[in-house]
Amino acid sequence: MTTTLTFQRKSQLERVAEREGVKEAWLVRRAVEKFLDEIGAGSVLGTKGDENAHG
Repeated sequence: MTTTLTFQRKSQLERVAEREGVKEAWLVRRAVEKFLDEIGAGSVLGTKGDENAHG
């Protein structure tokens, strides 16, 4: 998987990783896990089950 962050978000991620003593990739994995746990089976687009809405 590849993702692109804005310069500001990348800098913020770098600062948090350094402050917490962890790798940036670890923070990204944790953020994705938390996000997926929070939405559960729901849809962030409000189109549960509508696969065509994703692109």
